Amino acid sequence: MIVARPDDLHRAITNVVENAARFGADVTIRLRIAAQTTTIEIEDDGPGISDARKDVMLEPFVRGDDARTMDESSGFGLGLSITRRLAALNGGTVEVESEVGQGSSFWTVQRMPVPGS
Repeated sequence: MIVARPDDLHRAITNVVENAARFGADVTIRLRIAAQTTTIEIEDDGPGISDARKDVMLEPFVRGDDARTMDESSGFGLGLSITRRLAALNGGTVEVESEVGQGSSFWTVQRMPVPGS
């Protein structure tokens, strides 16, 4: 069991899944449950993110490819920053792992309080 606001959880997952579907052909969603953590991982087979860009991808107004022209399908670069904020508000974190040409993996981890603490 995780403690989270359902609307926040839905929005956060939707933001990442929509990005993954936009940039990749295949999207995999995993749920991992351990003794004190719950992890939701979303992985795609898209173009990947360079090491230099990974550090800023969760910031507001940062898009996957700044060279793209702005249109109705490109967005404003807010989805991942909103996801990070929603995860934080619900006791979680968002991490990113990616390699150029090999896709990306975003996950959120919520650490459950130890009973009695």
